[in-house]
Amino acid sequence: MPERPSLDIAVVIPTYNRRDLLEQTLRSVFEQSRPAAEVIVVDDGSDDGTAELLAGLPVSVVTNPDGGWGPSRARNEGLDKVKSRLVAFLDSDDQLLPRALELLGGALAADPRPTFAFGACLLARRDADGWHIDGEMGPEPGDLRSPLASLYARNFVPSVGTVVRTAAAFAIGGFPQVTTFAEDHYFWLLLARDADPIFVPELTGVHLNHPGNRHSPAKAEDELEAFLALAVEDKRLEAAVPDRLGVGLAESLGPAVKSGDVRGTVRALRANLLSRPQKAAILRRAGHHVRSRRHRDAQSRARRSEDEQLTAWLADH
Repeated sequence: MPERPSLDIAVVIPTYNRRDLLEQTLRSVFEQSRPAAEVIVVDDGSDDGTAELLAGLPVSVVTNPDGGWGPSRARNEGLDKVKSRLVAFLDSDDQLLPRALELLGGALAADPRPTFAFGACLLARRDADGWHIDGEMGPEPGDLRSPLASLYARNFVPSVGTVVRTAAAFAIGGFPQVTTFAEDHYFWLLLARDADPIFVPELTGVHLNHPGNRHSPAKAEDELEAFLALAVEDKRLEAAVPDRLGVGLAESLGPAVKSGDVRGTVRALRANLLSRPQKAAILRRAGHHVRSRRHRDAQSRARRSEDEQLTAWLADH
């Protein structure tokens, strides 16, 4: 078989104590139809055998023995080592689908204007019975008419399956330190302020839903003011503030109510609704977000379960 020419893309993977998941993540990188020129793993103080795993693999390793960098700084430390013109940031519990780098790198090669290219991401769980599809992350058709404002309201850019121009990442200072939970969303927004991203309408990655995920509505609310400050700084985002609050309300209130968390329920209402003007608009967007997400997830489960190629890939991973 002829050697596959590599792409001018670096893959940066921050990790902390996820040896087994990281092994699967790296497998998906090595299996790309067009391999990356560089694979950089940033080990933020792991003590679970991660170092031994990496020692036998064709990757560059950045190590922080004391730990505590967190995802933003870890990604930035990896970014500092990148020599390629394009870079993909990949979490150590996610996986790229086989043509991800080829499709996304090709989209940026064909159009010099966007600062990044992204695809859709499958949301799935894996247990003893195999994979279970929960839904999909990606834009709705209307989101692409005004990507910046739509992205401000709702993060539809996956952290897996996105390729960024390295120079653009450096130009905005890398991943932000002002956020430590939704740092990827903030990063996409800073990039999108310079130029609209390009969407590749293909599945490019799989996000693994598991107990170790960092998702936390309370942490998202802690960072809400940082996102609202962006709308003060950039007037193009001002009209989207009620939508941003409505999405935040839906994402925070649902889990709090479902778990019987009274304090969390009050916190979500106060942060996203009670202390804000335009309450009717916020409530409308919250309701729309809940309905739309349920519809998207149901459609995705039905459509992707009939995808024989995807089903075979999942069975092998």
